[in-house]
Amino acid sequence: MNYVKLSVRSLLLRWRQYISLFFVCAIGAGVSLFSFFLINGMLYSLSTKAEIYYGGNYQFLGGRNNLEFYDCREFVEKLSGVFPAGTVISPRFDFDADSASFYYEGVEVRQRVIKGVDFEKEKILFSKFNYVQGSADRIAGTNGILISEKIASMLEVSTGDSITFMLRTGPGYINTVQLVVKGIFKDSSVFGTYTSYVDIDFLRKAYCSPEFYANRIGIFFPDSVPSTKDSLKYQALLEKEFNMFKLVNDKYDFYDPLLAGQFSEPIYAFIVLDANMEDLGVIIDAMKIITSLVIAALVIIIVVGISSTYKVIVMKRINEIGIYKAIGMERGSVILLLLSEAFVLLISGCACGLGFCLLLEFIVKQFNFSFIPAFDMFLTNGYIVPMNSFCGAMLIFMVIIITTITAVLFSLRAAIRITPVQALTVTE
Repeated sequence: MNYVKLSVRSLLLRWRQYISLFFVCAIGAGVSLFSFFLINGMLYSLSTKAEIYYGGNYQFLGGRNNLEFYDCREFVEKLSGVFPAGTVISPRFDFDADSASFYYEGVEVRQRVIKGVDFEKEKILFSKFNYVQGSADRIAGTNGILISEKIASMLEVSTGDSITFMLRTGPGYINTVQLVVKGIFKDSSVFGTYTSYVDIDFLRKAYCSPEFYANRIGIFFPDSVPSTKDSLKYQALLEKEFNMFKLVNDKYDFYDPLLAGQFSEPIYAFIVLDANMEDLGVIIDAMKIITSLVIAALVIIIVVGISSTYKVIVMKRINEIGIYKAIGMERGSVILLLLSEAFVLLISGCACGLGFCLLLEFIVKQFNFSFIPAFDMFLTNGYIVPMNSFCGAMLIFMVIIITTITAVLFSLRAAIRITPVQALTVTE
């Protein structure tokens, strides 16, 4: 027996009875998908900004009582033997700019951190920046600088303008150098507003540090996102090459004892991206929990709404069920037929829900949310860009379909127990 064909015909003939259930399923599935894809996109934007800020998926750093590599070449060489070919391993010099300022035509702007980077090695990372003007191209080996849109606005500069950078050097005296604005990026989050990027060799010379000095090494996988299992594997490999601190969930678990001088010999740590973002962990967890609760609530509404209404619809079709039994259909066949109707209804509802989700995504992309303070960390060029996931969509659809079919099955059991004679005596 072609249950699907009979189910489709039954749904079309009784469309007025099922239309409300269809809309419940479509709207619930659509909003569930939209919530999931929206959070995915926001967290992806956050992760991308964090990768640029921290130099990749991982950081390798350490020392005896400070974060420093006086000659980073040997460390880069050893790290290259641990990680797969194609991994970007790039030294960085993060300069604490509390006592440094930019000047342009009498205007002073303070910075939080100046990051010295190897733009050639990190070309892929800096191609992900949302540039308002210029780019990171051809900045390597020059006195070029990337600054945030807010800093550019405060200084009233554009790409091509020359600004003065005043800093206190390693030996302790004041130095001033000229920088040329090569790029202005759009970021008003904790990762970008008061952070600027310059060539690492230029910063070393300006700070009067050793030629190959660095205080952290970024490790970036251009074509993949490493898993927790990968992190544990790399930690074990690094322990064979270096005196390693344990893998931590919060970078300060390593920073605090190191900077307090608790180690008698140099020790190094392998810091995963999430450990660098532990300060944002509460926000990220809250976003995930809220999304899960929204999806769970919508699934419950779909399940309860369809199963309870479906029971009423089936009771109104008790005569039809009696006829099916009278002509020899088994109880299981009748249940399968009715479940097929529910299945077809759910499949069509989920399919339309996907269309509704795409409509919501199109609408949300039309609004610029960069006016919200500190919200830019979740935005791409000022906009929320949902990130669709086929596996995520299939998982949500399966949860909706399986739980609803199960609930419908329990609601049908009592109705199907009726005998043909009892069924035929019932007036609809």
